[in-house]
Amino acid sequence: MHIKDLAERAGVSVKAVRYYESRGLISPQRAANGYRTYDDADVRVVREVRALLSLGLTAEQTHPFVECLRAGNDRADVCPASLSAYRERIADIDARMAELAGLRDQLAALLDQAEHYRGTVPTLQEHR
Repeated sequence: MHIKDLAERAGVSVKAVRYYESRGLISPQRAANGYRTYDDADVRVVREVRALLSLGLTAEQTHPFVECLRAGNDRADVCPASLSAYRERIADIDARMAELAGLRDQLAALLDQAEHYRGTVPTLQEHR
């Protein structure tokens, strides 16, 4: 199948397919006329990569999943390297959540201080 067909079947843009190819996630065959040709396995890989990217994994982090599929597994996430990639992403999310919780606490404290401030607040006329 041609790149446009792959993109339509996988639910991505042609540009996304080219990006996945540039990252080494898919490797199309070349027809005699030089056009890229793809198969059903490529559709599956592109769908998997799209799903993983939507979960915040980087293109590089999807390689273990692609390799797992290419090894003939029914699922892309049953191989040890895929499980490690999941664990790394979860750790990244946990760290980000802790960072956001800290920022929220700082903002809440500043808000509380501002709401309970008893000092003199100059009026508009005093600024003139």
